[in-house]
Amino acid sequence: MIKKINIFFIFLSLLCTNANASLLWNIKDGIELTKNNSNVAKNFFLNYITSNPNDENGFWFLGEIYKKSKDNNNSTKYFKKSYEITSKNENIEKITFENKNTNIEDYFDMSAMYFEIGKIKESDFYADMMLKIDSKSSSAYFIKAKIALLEGNKELAKEYLKKAIIFNNELLNTNLAKELEINSMPETNKELYSLFALESYFSGEVDKAIENIKNYLKIDKNPEIYAFLTECYLKKYDLQSAKSTLEEYKNIFNNDSLKINLLEAKIYNYENNKDKELSSLLKAYKINPNNSKVLLDLGNYYLNIDDFQNAKKYFEILINVNDAYYEGYFGYIYSLIETGELKKAINLVRKASAINPNTSEISYLLSKICSKEANYNEALEYIDEAIKKAENPIYYLEKAKIEYYLKNYKKSIESLDKIKSQNAKTDEYYIKNYIKLNQLQKLQEYTNKKLSLDKNSIIYKYNLYIIYKMQGDEKNSQMQFAQIKKIKPATPKEYIDLSDTLFEITGLESSIKTVDNAIKKFPNSYELYSQKMKLYFMADEPEKLKNTLEQTQKLFN
Repeated sequence: MIKKINIFFIFLSLLCTNANASLLWNIKDGIELTKNNSNVAKNFFLNYITSNPNDENGFWFLGEIYKKSKDNNNSTKYFKKSYEITSKNENIEKITFENKNTNIEDYFDMSAMYFEIGKIKESDFYADMMLKIDSKSSSAYFIKAKIALLEGNKELAKEYLKKAIIFNNELLNTNLAKELEINSMPETNKELYSLFALESYFSGEVDKAIENIKNYLKIDKNPEIYAFLTECYLKKYDLQSAKSTLEEYKNIFNNDSLKINLLEAKIYNYENNKDKELSSLLKAYKINPNNSKVLLDLGNYYLNIDDFQNAKKYFEILINVNDAYYEGYFGYIYSLIETGELKKAINLVRKASAINPNTSEISYLLSKICSKEANYNEALEYIDEAIKKAENPIYYLEKAKIEYYLKNYKKSIESLDKIKSQNAKTDEYYIKNYIKLNQLQKLQEYTNKKLSLDKNSIIYKYNLYIIYKMQGDEKNSQMQFAQIKKIKPATPKEYIDLSDTLFEITGLESSIKTVDNAIKKFPNSYELYSQKMKLYFMADEPEKLKNTLEQTQKLFN
């Protein structure tokens, strides 16, 4: 009946947090926002937890944001949710969360009453209830010490009484203390340090958590505690301390655990060291190929480098391991869309929507499915639905593309303006829109800025071709076009860029020919078939679009 409080197991689950960035919500962006823009950071993490309901990190950072704004109710709510996700599969005692609706004295009265009438089981139950409200309740530990002594377990009674005395030194003068021969203040033991560390961690007080973990390590060099200390440093985004803590761990224990590899992968992800990140994730996968977080991180890793076949592989394993894991469904559906298995993707969208009906990502996925088949009017409706739920920069980029294909060039630019950050994709579509609007001055101004585009890329050379053309400089214009024609594409993406450029310069026939040549080289690239549909849509060739769509569906579904 009496059980020794064991909060140690939580450290095991703490280390299974997401190492890799979500495709649509990169947690590193959210962490940066917490440093100087609490309102934007709050909105980011509210969207993040909707799309990543199994990641304790999102809930933890929300708790921290609300704590900084002194909103204690919401702060406690999100820290508690973070704790619940972390510990849901572990048999551990609950740590303290403030509960204004529960009076601990009522539980004390019940526990004391049952003890007096000899109902020990009931007394112990209410003492445990007290500890769930306040894990530092000296009264609860005192009652549990009396129960343990009554049951003949003197050593356990001493442990409980020592805890009671730590939180209330007046109990050192009680008859129970004399009977158990405790006559001086006990030192805080490692178990209490772990308890204090957890309570600090899930209250957003990471520095206090680190202090208590270090005190624990003075008593016991435990590998799980080193891992927890590393996690705390990562919450502070202190990568150097996180790395040195892991090095110390390796020097002492000389082993290669799942938890350590996950933490290393997270550090390498933060440092954008892709090779080492993958190496750590694959080591973790070898140790436990059925771990949900390992599978999610591997899937996300490959998703972020556009390796959709490998991404699909790990996401499929993940949803087979855990068929209620929403993030696994999102990654699997996204991968299926990119590999052209749209029928299968649509069927799984229903399942994902049932698991997580409030996320904006479902509308985003449906928009992508429509775009892949050049159904841009319906794609626009879905992306607008997604934006109403969450103003994600990636959604605005998708909307900008759709508006461009629908020849709504000004609206496309408006969507790009919402992104407020410059990258190769925004550069590409700003340029395309300015060309279509014949805005030479805007095009020149934009080109004179520091573009993210590679100056040897097809799109950049096409940009220069158009500028010279608009200026009436036929010589330089033709020189750029000659350079474009000399380019030998090596990837499906480069073929697509070349076909887009040729479509604008020489027309549909040469553009389609370029794609057909690419298909001969990359017969399994769904993106090339999707490109053909896009070209027929832009050229207003509905019959050819329909035929290509039917051919593509036969090949990939």
